[in-house]
Amino acid sequence: MFKRIITSQTLRLGLEPVGRSRSLRRGLHAVAQASNNVDTLQSLNVSLQPIRNDPLAILQWTVDQFEGRVAMSTSFGIQSAILLHMATQVYPDIPVVWVDTGYLPKETYQYAEVLKDVLNLNLIVSSNTEWSPARMEAIYGKLWENEDAESHRLYGQMRKAEPLQKGLNSIPNNPEVLLSGLRASQTKARANMPILGFQNGRYKALPMLHMSDDDVDKYMDMYDLPHHPLAAQGYVTVGDWHSSRPVESGEDARSTRFGGKFEECGLHVDTPEVVNESVSATNSNSLDSFKKTQVEALETTFAHEETDMAVIMIKKIMEDGSYCRKCKDVQNKLEKDGLEDKIGYVGVADVSDPESEGARLAKHFGVVTAPFFLVRTLDEQESGTEWKVVRSYLQLQKTLEKRMVEKLEREQESK
Repeated sequence: MFKRIITSQTLRLGLEPVGRSRSLRRGLHAVAQASNNVDTLQSLNVSLQPIRNDPLAILQWTVDQFEGRVAMSTSFGIQSAILLHMATQVYPDIPVVWVDTGYLPKETYQYAEVLKDVLNLNLIVSSNTEWSPARMEAIYGKLWENEDAESHRLYGQMRKAEPLQKGLNSIPNNPEVLLSGLRASQTKARANMPILGFQNGRYKALPMLHMSDDDVDKYMDMYDLPHHPLAAQGYVTVGDWHSSRPVESGEDARSTRFGGKFEECGLHVDTPEVVNESVSATNSNSLDSFKKTQVEALETTFAHEETDMAVIMIKKIMEDGSYCRKCKDVQNKLEKDGLEDKIGYVGVADVSDPESEGARLAKHFGVVTAPFFLVRTLDEQESGTEWKVVRSYLQLQKTLEKRMVEKLEREQESK
């Protein structure tokens, strides 16, 4: 039987004991009760930095802050046992949603039964009952055989994203936060994720984000956790049977998924990231601003459905860790005017770090004041047009409000 109390063994992984984060949790309680906006998320993530390398502390903080309204998802993949084990130490009866795509290898189904029994999991199995595998193939064909991003997105939405939301919505206490075992070293998109994010109407916490491959191996050995049967056959990551294979010598792990064409499975980013040579993020189709700054938000921030405009906001953080006065004033105006959710991404220009993403963007676009905004319309997004700089909040406000009115009028005229 596995221990329910984490002991000083955690120190062998370089993980801090959970108790060391309690004062931090109390200090953040008031912040966590604020509205779910980008400023709140950024503040929480800055405050979580002292425990960024302590998955157990992050788990305990999450359970405390959200008063137990926490659930987690699992794929029962190669490394899934770790977060399942950690989470059940902190919250033994945590609801665990497992999405059954209908295409999992038989070994994954067998592994799920093992971990369910060993860890006494409160398991919720969810699948797309409206679109069975047979119906999907009859109407759309075998989507996984297509190499275009739209087929990959549609498959992920039907087989994974929709069933996950159905499973979460079935939980009686309506969880406010979803735990996931993503790690920064796995894909380029995950390398840029914060510990605490917001996706599909819920917070998303990533306790394992900064665990290394070595940390993963040590944890599996320390607690003698059962291994996925396919690990012995050379699999380092596994999803559906048709899109997973063993790793070859010298090959990157994610190249074994989706024929090496995509890094993400459809659950963790809203748009599939294509990684083949013809559309790589560093090829000639990429924005010049992205090539020169390598700020992912330039290519992953998309137009808002109510405005048909994508907006990136850059704030300045002073040496004492606080936002500049004008940044605070503009944030208050965004909230007062009901426009904060129209901001797709908030970056930071740290005065003490010239390589911070906001500082790189300010240098590239020739901006010397903060905050500032980068914008582009849906049409510009689709045509690959560069971002434009907006230095005035008033200008941004008027533009967004005008675009909302114009879109509403077009929709009414079309009825």
